[in-house]
Amino acid sequence: MTVSRTLTQTRDAFTMSLKSTVADLGLVIAFVVIFPLGFLFFLGLIVQPALRPQVLVGSLMMEFALLNINVLAQSIGGDKRTRIYDLWVSLPISPVVYVVSTALALLPFSLLSAGVTIAIGVLFFGIAVPLGDFGLLLAALLLVWLSTIGIGFLIGVYGRNPRQINSVAQFVGIVMTFFAPVFYPVTALPSLLQYIAYAWPVTWGAILLHSVLVNGVLEGGVAAGVLAAFTVGWLILIRVGLRWRRV
Repeated sequence: MTVSRTLTQTRDAFTMSLKSTVADLGLVIAFVVIFPLGFLFFLGLIVQPALRPQVLVGSLMMEFALLNINVLAQSIGGDKRTRIYDLWVSLPISPVVYVVSTALALLPFSLLSAGVTIAIGVLFFGIAVPLGDFGLLLAALLLVWLSTIGIGFLIGVYGRNPRQINSVAQFVGIVMTFFAPVFYPVTALPSLLQYIAYAWPVTWGAILLHSVLVNGVLEGGVAAGVLAAFTVGWLILIRVGLRWRRV
């Protein structure tokens, strides 16, 4: 398959997925925009000013990583319920096209949500985000998004039915929200739990975003490299197909 043909298929699949997402726009806005803002306001008001950038990081991680995992898995579950998944499997396309196009359908709303969240962090909580860092912050957010696609894919493809997929996706989202170090630094965990946390891309995503906000260049470079490795690994895993043709 040529690169041009893959891009064309991804564009067409993205258009289809976006139409489905827009049809449920109210639900998307509620979860992708309003839900993370609640955490930002709640935690931003009770923590010390020095910890507010980490709270902003946690809210951004919910929008770009945790909800990406949850919504992607549930989208695959919805396609299985309506038998659209069977249609995708029957087409001569790579599973990468299907997964990336499904995730892309949510990306514009996640970007909008991130913009609102950052604006609130700057205007209401006095978090400094230099204008010159916005391009770097956008690149970091996209890398976080790419590095978590594979988790949603695994949940969605290996789930036996939409109900099981939704349950597992919500469980993983809750665990990552409250137990992964996104709203607090990984160094706050005991040593043993730190090693476990470093196995998750969301941990490195939080480190990368925090480094952009506080200018930790060296730490951010390491995190970006790890997230890039996660991204390549997921894409290879998705490309292989796993159970793509056998469900």
